Amino acid sequence: MNLSPVPHNERKRLAQVAQLCVFQHQEHAELRALVELAGACFNAPMCLVSIVSERHQWFMAKTGLAAHSTSRDVSFCAHTLLEARPLEVTDASLDPRFCDNPLVTGEPGIRYYCGAPLIIEDGLAIGSFCIIDTVARPAMVAEQLTMLDRFAQLAMHIITGIRQRNFLDHPTGLLNRIKLECDVKDHLARQEGVSLVAFDVIQAASLNDVVKALGYNFAHDLTLQVKDRLAQQIDADLELYRISPTRFGTLVPAEFDVQALCARMLSALQAPVTCHGIPVPLDVGIGISRIDQRDGDGTDLEWLRRAVGAADAARRQSRRCAGYQPEADAAQRRAFILLSSLSQALRSDDQLSLHLQPRVDIASSVCASAEALLRWRHPTLGDISPAEFIPLAEKTALMPLISDWVMHAVFDVLARTRGLDFSVSMNVTASDLESPVFMDRLLAGLAERNLCSSRMQLEFTESMLVERLDVVQQQLQRARDAAIEIAIDDFGTGYSNWIYLSRIPATVVKLDRMLVQKSRDSARERTLVQTVIDLAIKLGYQVTAEGVETPEQLDHVQALGCAEAQGFLIARPMSLAAFEAWFIQYGTTHAVA
Repeated sequence: MNLSPVPHNERKRLAQVAQLCVFQHQEHAELRALVELAGACFNAPMCLVSIVSERHQWFMAKTGLAAHSTSRDVSFCAHTLLEARPLEVTDASLDPRFCDNPLVTGEPGIRYYCGAPLIIEDGLAIGSFCIIDTVARPAMVAEQLTMLDRFAQLAMHIITGIRQRNFLDHPTGLLNRIKLECDVKDHLARQEGVSLVAFDVIQAASLNDVVKALGYNFAHDLTLQVKDRLAQQIDADLELYRISPTRFGTLVPAEFDVQALCARMLSALQAPVTCHGIPVPLDVGIGISRIDQRDGDGTDLEWLRRAVGAADAARRQSRRCAGYQPEADAAQRRAFILLSSLSQALRSDDQLSLHLQPRVDIASSVCASAEALLRWRHPTLGDISPAEFIPLAEKTALMPLISDWVMHAVFDVLARTRGLDFSVSMNVTASDLESPVFMDRLLAGLAERNLCSSRMQLEFTESMLVERLDVVQQQLQRARDAAIEIAIDDFGTGYSNWIYLSRIPATVVKLDRMLVQKSRDSARERTLVQTVIDLAIKLGYQVTAEGVETPEQLDHVQALGCAEAQGFLIARPMSLAAFEAWFIQYGTTHAVA
């Protein structure tokens, strides 16, 4: 048996195969209908649309044949690649090229073959449209060969249309993510190491702002201009893909100078893009992730996740370009797991809980208040600090649900401790304070359970971003009108804007522990802290020192003028049952009815 011939332009031909015929072993309905029609027209038991790749031929559509592909070495269609017209073999058992071919001597027992090449615009053939019979046939007449050619042209038209529909990003004309996935699978199948370079050109939220402010047409034209900048820097033998609305990418071989490409891209994208006369600054991050056999067949898209994650991390670096870092990736994966688990935690009875940390009057040691601190014990990850999961939740729709859970947990604490004279402080977020709904639910819940509102406190951080100050002021005033106290947490770490603070009906300021520590280390810092405390007292605030851990620190904050203290010296956060026992023993000299 003669091995199948290889065209002189094979490398270019294979590149076109990759461009047009990327879904191996997947038949297409339109082509299937075409081969069924051709089989009926030529009265042939087998009809194929065969694509010849580097090592195999595979069938985009077929009738009468069980196999989805064969080795290229036994492919009749591989010989058709060399022809400008149909290749006809009237009796393969007598043809020296095919007489000992396993497809002739064994199943399916080919005797007759006629294949018209599938030719693209530049004259390259990617495969053939062929009819096959298990008995010898006389040669076709010219009209029949012309008809087979027409079937091949129709097949190419359908293949081109499939590519247009499935593999192109229509707004930009670039190859899309589906094509990228297929090309990665092709590289993995050939055991070729490549890297994905992902270009994240603008944050999704920023693009959304552009759409809201200037419309979809503007955003579309902006995207085209960004694409043009990228395309100008891409090497001629590389493809540019559009991965998502804000991300583009390219695959580069192992020996490629990735850093030089990244440097060109960053230089090209540094200046704002002027669209319709409006300059729009970009926010670029470039991520690089190597793709190899550890990714299996590429179906899980792990390689894409790594590159996108690296691009996002690069945006926060001065170089704006970063390779995949397993450590950073592990942190991102953990963050995703936590966010994915929070919904279940909110529905569970045994994952979330409240711990209480006392706040005492320094002069009398009486506990007048306790801060409610959320705790989460994950079933597999163990205890998760709120400092880790609350910032994640604040970026999602989960945060209002968490606030609602904490609110009702505080109601339970107040209901259970009706006979104890202390208040409970609940931490709230910017979205809570900007929402009238939150205050409606809070006041309604207190009333429905007949709870004393003066035992409730709301606590928020000074540096918390509040965009709707008028709404916040109104909601906090509603709380004060109901006798709920307002505390400003971590005071001294934010803006310390007294004009801003004067609009907030707060009653308590809690000095951040670092501010207290600095006042002990430096006379200059002590003067500044003392001034802040004196001014707070004159404006009617009660000043609480946080993070008090030693008797010396307690003496120091008392000397500064703080009225209350909170910290490990007083007590660590504890469960409600433990707090009740602590309160009765240490927190007060009496209980109230």
